[in-house]
Amino acid sequence: MSDIDRGDLLPPSRHGTTWRESEYRILADDLRAGADLARTARTVGRTESAVRAALRNFVPPEERVSTAERERWIRGRLVAEPEWDWWAVVVDHHLRHRSGLWFTRHEHCARIGWRRRTPMTALAQELGTSELSVAELLRALGLVESIEEAADQLGATPGLALAKRVSARRDDAVGARWILVIDGAAGTTRSRNAPVRRQVSLHETRAAAEAERDRVLAWHARVGAGEPESPVWWTIAERSLGATTGHTRCGTFDPTAAFGGPVRAEALTVGDVIRVAVPDGGFLQDRITAIVQAGAGAPIVVDLAPVANSRVRRVVEFAPGEVVDVVRGLEERAS
Repeated sequence: MSDIDRGDLLPPSRHGTTWRESEYRILADDLRAGADLARTARTVGRTESAVRAALRNFVPPEERVSTAERERWIRGRLVAEPEWDWWAVVVDHHLRHRSGLWFTRHEHCARIGWRRRTPMTALAQELGTSELSVAELLRALGLVESIEEAADQLGATPGLALAKRVSARRDDAVGARWILVIDGAAGTTRSRNAPVRRQVSLHETRAAAEAERDRVLAWHARVGAGEPESPVWWTIAERSLGATTGHTRCGTFDPTAAFGGPVRAEALTVGDVIRVAVPDGGFLQDRITAIVQAGAGAPIVVDLAPVANSRVRRVVEFAPGEVVDVVRGLEERAS
């Protein structure tokens, strides 16, 4: 359980990706400051076990330090010898074991290449690596959510590893479905002898699963105030027939964020105060008095409060997956 950070991807966002210089420097700073490694793991987006495994790269080959003593030894030396060139030791470890390592210059190059939409073949040549490695670096930096997005934006050479990997994933996704599981939310049901309420639903697309999650959590925000205080967990998992692994996202309901912010149109409820842009460059903000949707996938028509107490009403139409800015004031939070 210590390896799981609520609200993050499961596995963590950089799980399995090549370590970067910036991550090592965060780890060294935290070790020097006496910070807990679980916190460091959350900061760099990796599991705690992965962070502890990376500690071996700080120990020079001539030193004999046991695994149990490794963390204490490194912390002590970082404090006692501020001039110690631990980074040279890390680089040497990676060279001797022929394991990947991204330097800060590689990160800068990737960010600039992404911003300029440099073709994948050219960016891979600049970084001196494969297209697949570039896509994984872009994902680790948070510039893309998946290697598929990187290939869509920058291209992928047919026949090479990145193009093959993307093609295989898309073939698997053809027959895949998205499973939504929500534990502990108000308004859901609890089976006999089950420890918590649980909702499980099957969806054809990730957007549909996220819309249902938003709807359930929005309802929980309204009626769950009297519920016993326990985390409300949600999981969205993509699974094809017979598969035991796939894209998985997991998180917890955040009550501090439940009173405003971006919400999918499917999750809007009568009584929400929304803020939408208008053609003149300003914003319209008002309370929803009615919501109409002709059917699944149809536009959502929102009826707002009357204009200046007249019979004229404002009507706004949203696409089902469109994100709407919901505003809820402190007075509503207190009620």
